[in-house]
Amino acid sequence: MSTQFPTNQADHTRHTREAYDRLATVWSTVSDDGPFNGWLERPALRSLIPSHLSDLTILDAGCGSGAQAQWLLDNGAEVIGVDLSPAMVEEAQRRCSDRGRFFVADLAEPLPLGPDSVDGITCSLVLHYLEDWTVPLRSFADALRPDGWAVISLEHPFGPPLPSQKGGYFDTELVSDAWTKADVVVTQWFWRRPLSAAMEALADHGFVIERIVEAQPSAEALTRFPDELTQVMGVPWFIVYRLRLRKPVDPASDRS
Repeated sequence: MSTQFPTNQADHTRHTREAYDRLATVWSTVSDDGPFNGWLERPALRSLIPSHLSDLTILDAGCGSGAQAQWLLDNGAEVIGVDLSPAMVEEAQRRCSDRGRFFVADLAEPLPLGPDSVDGITCSLVLHYLEDWTVPLRSFADALRPDGWAVISLEHPFGPPLPSQKGGYFDTELVSDAWTKADVVVTQWFWRRPLSAAMEALADHGFVIERIVEAQPSAEALTRFPDELTQVMGVPWFIVYRLRLRKPVDPASDRS
């Protein structure tokens, strides 16, 4: 697989799909009980998901190998899972034992979902693979029912810069990181952007922030993974937003 700098979104998408296709068979093994996905990001994400999920339809955007989808299903939700990687979708279907609906989809393209068709959306560490959030955020806003919510996790914009990062905090920049997962080695490319850029994109598509969690390891996580997670204590690593759609203004309420 090429590790050359992607020159456009199509190249970047192809590279991301190939990387996750290669990672699919080991992803659950290394991430479910791993320090950063399993014990840092996922607890923070799930802490912002409303507790009542029975009979709700939830879109898991970027479902990966199905860990989040399985958790949602086990908590009573009906789940629609989408992912860029066909191999990840196969893993998610296998993991969830034919519960839920899963299909391949590129979030850079409009999702084939009806308007007002889902009650909630989870999107775990996915949007940073897209330079432009216009299409995914529009898809989310269109699919959500009026009282729906979205819980989205991202790398924290105040986090330590990666070695490949050349610009400063206020730059929106494509950066890379090398991953070794079991016996699979990949180079992943994703976008770093300042907090103001993320806030502007969310507001432009009608979202308001209801709550924010900045992930920190629990005492149990630190006991299990002291070498990996001690470095995260007091350091911004992942940030999670719970979003709602902005309520339309009632013209009558504006009358003096």
